Amino acid sequence: MATLGLGGPVGVSFATVGFSSAVLVARVWEYISLESYLSCGSSCPIRSSDAFQLHHFYYGLVLILIAMGFLVVTRRRRARWDAALIFGIGSGLSTDEAGLLLTRIPYNDPLSILSLACVGVAFFVGTIDAAVRDGTREFKLLDRADILTELSILLVMAGFLYLDRPLITIVEVAGGASWACAVLLFTLFGKKHFIRIWTGPG
Repeated sequence: MATLGLGGPVGVSFATVGFSSAVLVARVWEYISLESYLSCGSSCPIRSSDAFQLHHFYYGLVLILIAMGFLVVTRRRRARWDAALIFGIGSGLSTDEAGLLLTRIPYNDPLSILSLACVGVAFFVGTIDAAVRDGTREFKLLDRADILTELSILLVMAGFLYLDRPLITIVEVAGGASWACAVLLFTLFGKKHFIRIWTGPG
């Protein structure tokens, strides 16, 4: 069992999934936000010149720090998988907006997209390297409770679409449905996942 880094091939693959999902949600978030402003006319609140009203770059940094804290203090396998997923989500949110906030590159500029692609490729290559180096036996330890608990974490992140303004029907439905599904999955499968973290070998 890997006790350093992101926790072996499963951990790195979870980080890759988290990164990809976060970037997808962030891009959908921005698209819906822009479309809503174009369609709501004079009833819209004043929109700032930045690409986002809520800068998810900072949320990403917080998630990265939280994940790194767990990765430093725990050796339990499933806890490290969870932390790796959160690390990937945080990396995706921060990288998605890094060009805009740090270098003032327009959000949809090719350089901004290129930076996302480079980080995404790095995660993907890291997953392949971990699988080749450590083998794929760790994936056999995953069961339905593990996978659906990780999915619930992704759905919580996706549910933040609901926080966009102005709220339009598609945003309300997408965000509310994501959180509802996350609560359902966490209630049904999260207990088993976390009991094994606390009482088992991890």
